[in-house]
Amino acid sequence: MKKTPIFVLAVLMVSGLAQAQTDTRSTIYVTGTAEVMVTPDICYLSLAVETFHKEIGQAYKENNEITNKVKKAIEAEGIEKKDMQTTGFYISPIYDYDDYDRQELVEYSVSHYLTVKIRDLDKVPEILDAAVKGGATSVDNVSFTVENPKDYTQEAREEAVKAARKKAETLARLNGVSLGRPISISEAEPGGYSYYSNYYAQSSLAGYGGYRNGGGAPLEQGEIKLTHTVYITYEIK
Repeated sequence: MKKTPIFVLAVLMVSGLAQAQTDTRSTIYVTGTAEVMVTPDICYLSLAVETFHKEIGQAYKENNEITNKVKKAIEAEGIEKKDMQTTGFYISPIYDYDDYDRQELVEYSVSHYLTVKIRDLDKVPEILDAAVKGGATSVDNVSFTVENPKDYTQEAREEAVKAARKKAETLARLNGVSLGRPISISEAEPGGYSYYSNYYAQSSLAGYGGYRNGGGAPLEQGEIKLTHTVYITYEIK
């Protein structure tokens, strides 16, 4: 009695395979990509405080003091603590080498990396100046982008589907066939976006004169390119 279910299952599997093999529909596979240009609504400012000293404790102490000054200067411009995040903290020895490749400890470096989220884009230059005046020693990135790119998913999806349909119709016409209904549709997830923000990088602030000259750095927000891609298989006749 135990053999019967196995036999029935085998018959069903063969039956299903035979049915799949009889599907001789001709198809055409296309991708559709849409680009949407969006005005940035948020800025991420990445900066660092780096200190050096022969005594590791002194280098650490000085770094903490300067970093706190930078944070207070930024908070004074209206930035809340929840919009500031430490993204890296490093303590490293620095060595010098003689002609015989023998190393000698010179000093220690302490680096504190901080990312600031700025929601009022008009204040970006002032906040950058405040950070520099507070003691920031480098700015790694100033990035203008959109906080929630998925808000633009629907618009981009519709344009991507239209692009895929147009491509499929052109290919069908060039090959002397007519386009049928779509039999499979998928899209890149999550959101299907790859977006590129305008950014500015400055490795060192030595000689930086933004706040000294009475004006903020001339940063431009520009626009963000959001892309969305769909994958569609159409039946052709």
